[in-house]
Amino acid sequence: MSQTARIPYRAIVVTFLCVFVIGMCLAWAFLSMRAVAGVGGSCASGGAYEIATPCPEGSWLIAVAIPLMLIAMFSGSGFGMTIGAPAMLLPMWALLFTALGWNFFEFGFADGSVSFIVCGVMFWGMALPAWWAMFVALKNTILKRAPEETEKARKERQAASAWSSGSLDGSIWWWVLYTVLGAGGAFFGVAVYALASA
Repeated sequence: MSQTARIPYRAIVVTFLCVFVIGMCLAWAFLSMRAVAGVGGSCASGGAYEIATPCPEGSWLIAVAIPLMLIAMFSGSGFGMTIGAPAMLLPMWALLFTALGWNFFEFGFADGSVSFIVCGVMFWGMALPAWWAMFVALKNTILKRAPEETEKARKERQAASAWSSGSLDGSIWWWVLYTVLGAGGAFFGVAVYALASA
């Protein structure tokens, strides 16, 4: 009789933390872009020359958000694989380009800027494959659940670790956890951005 599998606390904590950080960085990127778009789409800070359009306070966070988000995505996906969690590339990609595309559309239609609208179309076009891939993966996860489970399969599932490749009864619960943690990170990111912009 096999011993109870150890719970991989480190992998769980790192995976969950990375999802939180991705949510935070998405908020920073979204808000920083809005701030820069609000002053015409370009700005500058520092340097020896007179600056015509200084960058809004807090917009510097986008320079931190993008690399930190990529680090969190790769780290979280790596640790997540060991506990059966889905990779974070697709949700990060879909949310980032959807959010930034929304900004392009909003400011483009408000100001009549064709270039912003074209960028919005391009960004949503880049987000669409990620949304489609996640939809297909989720649909396949739901459809592959057999209505009847053999006794052997039931015993194997019960004997498996709670954090194995089939953990949390499939990927649906992982997506619920990702949504909650990512939303928490986004709210935290909004708060940090507000403090940086004060």
